[in-house]
Amino acid sequence: MEQQKITLEKTQQDNYFYSEAIKTLRTNIQFCGSGIQVVMFTSSLPNEGKSETTLSLAESLGSIGKRTLLIDADMRKSVFAARYGIKGKINGLSQYLCGQKTREEVIYATNIENVDFILAGPYSPNPAELLEDPLFKELIEAARKDYD
Repeated sequence: MEQQKITLEKTQQDNYFYSEAIKTLRTNIQFCGSGIQVVMFTSSLPNEGKSETTLSLAESLGSIGKRTLLIDADMRKSVFAARYGIKGKINGLSQYLCGQKTREEVIYATNIENVDFILAGPYSPNPAELLEDPLFKELIEAARKDYD
């Protein structure tokens, strides 16, 4: 099965200081040790920059040859599809965790070098329960094998 592809439209203008901050973040994560493969971003409030930071970090890691999988686990209020102009019917994490889609059906190649993406999928009224499901742990373990 050929991997599905999505195109992410660039929304942020180039900013030297922001780019340098992302490179510093990338370097700090790399200096945490060779065993670091999973990083989670969260905050207590909306609009604090989680989506932009995670996508920028994924892009930065991809630019140095690291195979990166970005997983959007915000199954209540995801902004990725709207913010980055993703068109069409997209399968996502909520459908995978409900058993409606396979892992291969929710992983998308992107127009960003070395970066694949799993979008949140349709709204889920019970995201915490879905993220506690053994399928999520299996997804992370499989990603550890396929991505840096």
